[in-house]
Amino acid sequence: MKWLHFITMKYSKVWLTPDEVKALFAIPELPESYETWLYMLYFPGLRVTEATYVRLMDLDEKAECINIYKGKGRNGELQRVPCEPHVLRRIKRYCEHHNLKPKDYVMFSNKGERVHRSHVYRVVNQLCKQAKIDKRIGTHTFRRSRAEHLLDNGLELTYVSKFLRHKNLSTTMAYLDISVSDIQRELEKIEMPVIV
Repeated sequence: MKWLHFITMKYSKVWLTPDEVKALFAIPELPESYETWLYMLYFPGLRVTEATYVRLMDLDEKAECINIYKGKGRNGELQRVPCEPHVLRRIKRYCEHHNLKPKDYVMFSNKGERVHRSHVYRVVNQLCKQAKIDKRIGTHTFRRSRAEHLLDNGLELTYVSKFLRHKNLSTTMAYLDISVSDIQRELEKIEMPVIV
């Protein structure tokens, strides 16, 4: 779905390109903890608060998902967020290196407590500087970037909406700055057979 690229250009500071995401993971001597934070924020498209509440026991390799209980507007209701097996293995390996117990938070502070979202924000912007990415990003940037990359790779908007756990497709369209007129303009560029 390359038709979204013009939207990306219009809101260049909102998204990271795939190459910029790769550059973050390729930072020399990237601490394992920060690498894990990037995995948590980007691949499953978690909101930062959701990510900071994930405990070791919430990583479900068998079902290939992360169980979320602190999701937006869910009041503790379980949400199962799909996540690639290699990502889950990588996060679990980090947890093993730090001898985390099932109820321990994956994203923890130096004191072993759940890390605060403001600290995550400072870290990801520092990582951007190290990766020579000239953008000031928010923690939500990873979620938005993941959604756009999935669209660019052909995943239908309805599936992306489900992945983001939006209740309405219109929420996803607003979230990605896609308007009905944007879609109409792109439809006009597609050659369709004339039906009379």
